[in-house]
Amino acid sequence: KQWYQRRVAITAGGIRRGKFVISQPASSIMKLQFALLAICVAQSFGIEYKLEIRTGWRQNAETDGNIFAKLVGKNGKVVNFGSLDDPHRNDFQRGHTDTFTAHSMENVGKIQCIVLSTNTPDKWMMDKAVASSSASQDKVYFYNQGMFLSSTPSEGVSELKLCEQGTQTYYITTTTSTDLHGGSDNIYPRLRIIGRKGKKSRSATTGYLFDPARNNFEKGRQDMFVFQGLTDVGKIKCIEVMVDGDDKWLFEMIEVHSQDLRHPKYFRNENEAWLSTDQREGKSTLKLCS
Repeated sequence: KQWYQRRVAITAGGIRRGKFVISQPASSIMKLQFALLAICVAQSFGIEYKLEIRTGWRQNAETDGNIFAKLVGKNGKVVNFGSLDDPHRNDFQRGHTDTFTAHSMENVGKIQCIVLSTNTPDKWMMDKAVASSSASQDKVYFYNQGMFLSSTPSEGVSELKLCEQGTQTYYITTTTSTDLHGGSDNIYPRLRIIGRKGKKSRSATTGYLFDPARNNFEKGRQDMFVFQGLTDVGKIKCIEVMVDGDDKWLFEMIEVHSQDLRHPKYFRNENEAWLSTDQREGKSTLKLCS
């Protein structure tokens, strides 16, 4: 009888302990109800996966064709986004970013790769993709290396698989020459960062150096670019500049540092080498070491 009187019982008016009733604020009960509702909703829809995809700014990078995507996790499981389409806007326009979501009861674990494909001939070039899920706070970054997607073999590949390089962040600052013709409107440069970590030589490759908020590589100006999710190369030794455009470009210097190693490395174009895919105007690649 004594135990029965002292037991805790939840009633409509609050919590009863023996003969005493401890009233609970209505707000606490409502918070509990909302929390339970949120759990039910999450279980109903499963895990939300999000893709942020930026179309490249090279000529003819945009498309009206069909683009499909899926994410592959470390455990080999896959979440399929199907056809990527936002009915409220014109997708995959040059230099624009589009966001897509998919829900799945399957947890693919840590996202490792993205697979993009098309069944239409209208070619498309992705510049950068960022993947995330509601099951993790991590974001995974994928950078294209100049490949077009198209069902026509002469225009590109019908399927493109890109995988995470690492978790390092790099900051890159370019200084364009003050030469009258030093600037460029369509040079499309990428950077391979080469370093040494321990006894191993390592490299990380960026996507295109591109800031959609401004005109890049104008005469005498500095441009800064940030690349997340790249390989940690350790101590930076060299860079290799690769270009995919024929409007020649002359840079004076490129500065590189990582999130972990803040002391910048400076690579000066001492021989004033011009860059261009047109061999009459310059080189398509240039390697510089410090």
